[in-house]
Amino acid sequence: MLKGVIKTMAGRLGYTISKTPRVREAGGKSAMGELKRLMKGVVEPVVFDVGGHHGMMVKAFRELLPDCRVYSFEPFHESFEVLKAEVAGDPRVRVFNYGLGEENGPRTFHVNAHEQTNSLLPTDGEGAVTWGEGLLTTQRTMTVEIRTLDSVMKELEVPRIDVLKLDVQGAEPLVMEGARAACEMGNIEVLYSEIITRPTYQGQKRLDEALMFYHELGFELHNFYNASLTKENQLRQVDAIFVKRGRSIRS
Repeated sequence: MLKGVIKTMAGRLGYTISKTPRVREAGGKSAMGELKRLMKGVVEPVVFDVGGHHGMMVKAFRELLPDCRVYSFEPFHESFEVLKAEVAGDPRVRVFNYGLGEENGPRTFHVNAHEQTNSLLPTDGEGAVTWGEGLLTTQRTMTVEIRTLDSVMKELEVPRIDVLKLDVQGAEPLVMEGARAACEMGNIEVLYSEIITRPTYQGQKRLDEALMFYHELGFELHNFYNASLTKENQLRQVDAIFVKRGRSIRS
């Protein structure tokens, strides 16, 4: 999501950002194209969109998988109102004005200069080196409602998640801490997660730590996508698809 913020800022200043060399995805496939392939044969796939923001990914999933049902979660009220308006009238989409994390209850939420960088985690002082000045400046904090994925699945009577998409600015492992029961029971099929690899938020996991964490929860790395590099050609962010260990993958 941070890449989108940078492009928007540049556009407002009259600049256009072109693509820099990126890690090539296996077979030249996009992440969304691969998710569609992984969902081949799944009837009415269930998608959990954690970090809904303004509904961009909800729309992408509804176009990609026309018969899917999407549950989108966004704790920041201003973003949630846009999300709600964007998906109004779609009976296959439900939106919720709370976030997911490691436990149920109120949490401090950091509202930054650009709302796409908002996070449960405070920003790291080195973030400006990774992403540029001002992008991650925290303007205020607020209290938001957080629930665990396990409790939400029970409350909504959702027995399985076919695609769990995570884009919560470094707090992805917190979401998965609250999903341990679902992971243990094998109720999450495919995980599509953003991983920030350079200092951006306090408490974020390193890339190796994130990969080990997901492995311990029962997922195997499938592939990396959408790599973003610093001007020194250091990897600063990448998306990854993980599949439940032992899940058969159709060709």
